[in-house]
Amino acid sequence: KKLKQLDMFVLDNSLRETTVASVYAHTIASKRAIYNEIKKCGFQYYFVESFTSDTRIGELFLEELISQKEDLSGAFGFADLWEKVVDGIPQPEPQVGLEKCKKFGINHVMLEFDLMYHKIDYNRFNMKKLCKFMEDRFKWIRANLSPESLILVNFRDFSSTLENEPARVWEVVRFLATLPPQERILGIAYEDLGKSIMDQMEVWTKAVRKEMDRCGWEAGQLLVHIHEQWGLGNATNLECLASGATGIWAGVCSEGAALGHADSCTTLLNLIRLGNTVVQERYNCKYLREAAINVTKITTGELPFKRTPIYGDRALDMVFGFIHSAMKDDPTTYDGFDIAKFLGVERTVRVTTMANGDMLCMKLHEVFGEDDQFNEEMGNAMKQQILVNAREGRREEYDSAAGLAILFDQAGGQLTPAMANAINESTENQPRIEALIAEVKVEWDKWDAADGSADDKIPFDNFYNGFMTPYFGCYRCEDTQQGLKALDMDDDGWIDWFEFKFYLVWAGRQ
Repeated sequence: KKLKQLDMFVLDNSLRETTVASVYAHTIASKRAIYNEIKKCGFQYYFVESFTSDTRIGELFLEELISQKEDLSGAFGFADLWEKVVDGIPQPEPQVGLEKCKKFGINHVMLEFDLMYHKIDYNRFNMKKLCKFMEDRFKWIRANLSPESLILVNFRDFSSTLENEPARVWEVVRFLATLPPQERILGIAYEDLGKSIMDQMEVWTKAVRKEMDRCGWEAGQLLVHIHEQWGLGNATNLECLASGATGIWAGVCSEGAALGHADSCTTLLNLIRLGNTVVQERYNCKYLREAAINVTKITTGELPFKRTPIYGDRALDMVFGFIHSAMKDDPTTYDGFDIAKFLGVERTVRVTTMANGDMLCMKLHEVFGEDDQFNEEMGNAMKQQILVNAREGRREEYDSAAGLAILFDQAGGQLTPAMANAINESTENQPRIEALIAEVKVEWDKWDAADGSADDKIPFDNFYNGFMTPYFGCYRCEDTQQGLKALDMDDDGWIDWFEFKFYLVWAGRQ
């Protein structure tokens, strides 16, 4: 019920989270591309940079935005609560992060700090002194950035402190929650590196939320950030939201430190599938999947891992026809929340040993268009052929255009020019396979010119001499003629390049 009604606050971190431990460094161009995706998602608040003494690429990007008079009223910057520790005591100077926020006109700040940093003597620099240090920073921000600055403080070692020194967290939370209303900040942020289990995060989140509310700080935001480590990231994230967290600070895709983090695309669409309509009014939720795909590609140079929930290539596949149709006869019917329907896209049938005849027929239409052969009878024959191939120990894939067409041929179908054209235009091949096909094309061109006309067509006898002689004993043998006819899809007595390439593509994918 809480997740269904949650008006979730999203502080987007796509510009920063995707740089952490990224193999490829961001450039101004990639920052700009990610920034545009953030805007399309409708996220009002977003991080632009984590400011340190180094000149990071985000600062150069900020200079570009400022020169273009970009509205930065929703921009946040990261800054350390303290940047120098002397003899176990944090020092008020320098404060490079905050000074850079002032320089670039970034009015909103997340102050990050640790309660178990090994260089700090917490007996001498106790929580009372830490809270006073924090209060002074709040005053500086409001005096130097804006009286209306939105301020968050992030418990960077939240989980470790609660396991070992929980009183420290309680003292800081109570201090923040009991500030005079006019001095209160936007809220508290916290993070877990993925080592804590859901039950721990649930209890800790409830405890912090309860203390905030007990002190009269019901309006205070409590934003969670969960790193992935043991496969529990997204579930833990939702558990925190159900336990009192009011929002997240996260990137739109999971790319980030180590194994990534619980991203906003996955979180928001989970809320929507549970019946939450509030977030749909606040954010452009129908664009989230596309944004997550785009930001992943901008960051890594590749598409998301195929089995990534929601925005992976296989996330919208129809795999189990009988489950999707539930108790109905229509295999296209989806039982429950249909993410494909919500996003306005078509589900793709995935051809596996679990596919039924209806699904195979749908796949033929999906990939190759309309043809009288693409009927339920053919779908069932293809299903049986998959089982025959498996029993014979043949591990073949059928989900690609080439694989599907070969299965169709094996099941007794007559290959169509449309099939060959679809495969000829396919970009599914690996570079190595493309290189091998290119080598074959060089040899093909020699035989193509042998009849005096380079038209990408070779008569049967020339094709036999050029490509089949090492494997077939004679031109007029039955096996040879069957092979030639299999290649001649349009029955014109010639082998076309696009017909031959069809089999080369299929062979390469095996």
